[in-house]
Amino acid sequence: MLNREKNYPVFRLLCVLVLMVNLGCTDPVVPEYEYKEGLVYVDAYVSTSLGASFVRITETSFVSEKLKDLFVKGATVSYRNVDTGLQVTLMESDGVYVPPKDFYASVGDVWELLITFRDGRRYRSKQETIVESVGFSNLKATYNKELAYREGIDDFVPGHFVSLNIDDPGDEENYYFWTFRSFEKLKVCGECLEKILRGGKCIESDGFIQGGRTISYGCETDCWQIRYNEDIRIFSDEFTNGIETKGIPVGDVLLYSKNDILVEIQQYSLSAAAYKYYRVIKDIVDNNGGFNAPPPAALIGNMFNPEDPNEFVLGRFTAASAVIESVFIERSQIEERSLEITTIAPETCRDVCPGSSCSIVIPIPPECMPVLEVPCEESRFRTQIRPEDWVDI
Repeated sequence: MLNREKNYPVFRLLCVLVLMVNLGCTDPVVPEYEYKEGLVYVDAYVSTSLGASFVRITETSFVSEKLKDLFVKGATVSYRNVDTGLQVTLMESDGVYVPPKDFYASVGDVWELLITFRDGRRYRSKQETIVESVGFSNLKATYNKELAYREGIDDFVPGHFVSLNIDDPGDEENYYFWTFRSFEKLKVCGECLEKILRGGKCIESDGFIQGGRTISYGCETDCWQIRYNEDIRIFSDEFTNGIETKGIPVGDVLLYSKNDILVEIQQYSLSAAAYKYYRVIKDIVDNNGGFNAPPPAALIGNMFNPEDPNEFVLGRFTAASAVIESVFIERSQIEERSLEITTIAPETCRDVCPGSSCSIVIPIPPECMPVLEVPCEESRFRTQIRPEDWVDI
């Protein structure tokens, strides 16, 4: 039977079943493994910051003879405050489960995560206590023409790296973890390849759309695209306890577009166990080509099946306090090519109806009038709510 107290957490194992773990070791070991379906992975946070708490649940499954990591739909997911008994129900949204928009935790809270699958399987986490956060200063963004290497294009790509200073308290051990989300104002809120957009879906039309043409739709209101960090940034004060550390790089903001961008840095204060988990994950990601690479080792986190102590449950539930600050970056003058190019090609009458209905001599029928703008649909990746520190230039 697996001794959970002597195991460490794991990153996303898309395709492995651990066959052997040396329980007598204090450090992770590389086990033997084989392909297997049904491995559950949980990536979950509860935060003191509004909008930063979420739960992602996936399970390995063979699709077309390939093992894939599929989002688990229809689960019942909740945070439970151990001290008060308050249970917060999460809702499914954009491939994650999220609490109500006004939810946030507080320093000193003790939380646990409860999950029930549609087939009745139950999972829960060990209890996590939120510790006091540590502040930071001198948040800034620095441009680099060769910020990060991308295997897909076999080249370096431009962007900004964000850095900050920490004046570390000397009376305790501190562990830091950084994430960010960025906001870019959109010009296009919808696109369809060789189809028209109606009711949020790309559909066939009675008109003639030239082969290969992508029709684009503007935004009815101000709208911001939200992106998230793509790597793991952590730091321990093991060698800097009580010392100010300057210029710590905490996030790479790639030049996906030349739109101005607001980057919101979230600094979490972690427990020692949570830091150890993310340190192993970072080593795996850095040594294996990113988040999508199968890791060479399996490490168990603080999630478990209370009805089956032998089941391996991968991932971790982390409760942490956060300090948040933003930096606005103007990018319109950057000369390097952006990773994404947006082509604006509005819908025309002939895209909707036959050309005979679109003569300039007769009025265009109402059903043939082109749609030029669509709503900014609120989601985890898009918002029409103006970010607090946004700057209009």
